[in-house]
Amino acid sequence: MAAPDAGRFPAGFLWGTSSAAHQVEGDNRNSDWWEFEQQPGRIANSDTSEIANDHYHRYQDDFALLRELKQNAHRLSIEWSRIEPSQGEFDARQIRHYRDVLGELREQGIEPMVTLHHFTSPIWFARKGGWATRGSAHAFLPFVHRVVDQLGDLVGLWCTINEPNICAANGWVTGEFPPGRRGDVAGLYRVTSNLRKAHELSYSAIKRRWPDAQVGLSHHKLLFLPASEKRRDRWAARTAQMALDRWPVAPGVLRRIVESTSDYIGIAHYWGQMCAFDPGRPRDQFIRRFNVPGAPVTDMGMSADPSWIRLVLNELRRLGKPVYITENGLASVDDEWRRRYINEILSNVRLAIGDGVDVRGYFHWTNTDNFEWARGYAIRFGLIGVDRQTLERTIKPSGHHYGRIAAANSLSIVV
Repeated sequence: MAAPDAGRFPAGFLWGTSSAAHQVEGDNRNSDWWEFEQQPGRIANSDTSEIANDHYHRYQDDFALLRELKQNAHRLSIEWSRIEPSQGEFDARQIRHYRDVLGELREQGIEPMVTLHHFTSPIWFARKGGWATRGSAHAFLPFVHRVVDQLGDLVGLWCTINEPNICAANGWVTGEFPPGRRGDVAGLYRVTSNLRKAHELSYSAIKRRWPDAQVGLSHHKLLFLPASEKRRDRWAARTAQMALDRWPVAPGVLRRIVESTSDYIGIAHYWGQMCAFDPGRPRDQFIRRFNVPGAPVTDMGMSADPSWIRLVLNELRRLGKPVYITENGLASVDDEWRRRYINEILSNVRLAIGDGVDVRGYFHWTNTDNFEWARGYAIRFGLIGVDRQTLERTIKPSGHHYGRIAAANSLSIVV
């Protein structure tokens, strides 16, 4: 009798990649991000999403590449600003387009996970104050109803809001995202509160129309570690973590959301930092944050250690819900490092499953190198390279490697 495969993943495990419409489609001129990109100094190298990867027209070929890489799932977003370019006016042509997109995924044998809001909003919504205004969650709802009603028969997995903590922090505190505000802590709290409401309303809308659909959201988990075992450094790490995780994973809050308005927990994890108490930093809550000594640093300037994913996943075990890793990947032009990183990350995911975490799928960020928001095209996360002149796609060795793991549903192929 053959020995059991210790590297095998559960039957039905979803092997996929993640993407966002604005980063890959091109010509998305009705969104707040398009306006933001036109402002000098906002985007590295003055890059714009004008062409992006032209995925809007090339999605069939892109999905064929995913099938070649043995993917059985793909996470993608529906662009709100295309569907509802003016408030209350819906574009039937764009609905048909996304119906074709989702139908093509199904034809390729790939399960879609659909994100309703992945950082971008229509210009009309932004000009009314965006997510910082009262009533913003209700303004989002007509779009949700239209998409759910007309596309829901093709979707079994929904992600309502992508990384609400990052959307709020980068838009209202760091200024890296629209509307480009800095230090607006009050705005941060208004935005997170409104995004939470938008998630809850969207969850209810989807479940009323499609009761069997699985609905959740994707939360960004930047791991903060204490710089020492001193009580003050442990306090610093805990305080930094709670500040970023104030919603939705602060103690008590996540449990209420998960119990009432989430069928699964979606987690995006890339990086970690150390935290030390520093009395000279009152504006930073007396916390000094820095990269973990000895840990590799990605092209995003953040330290990354594949073993951290096991810690992140085990924090979720007590919540008793299925978990999808909605994003994880490596920002690097070094594809050999990416191949090794995939091995190490998935080894730790497999260990977390052995610990009792109900992980149902892994979505690598991302399938194609793309427009990485304010960092432009210089940051490379993709399993598939894209020539910026010709837009020709080339599967990287890391992509073929990930495909072999997916085909085997096991790490046993790793040598």
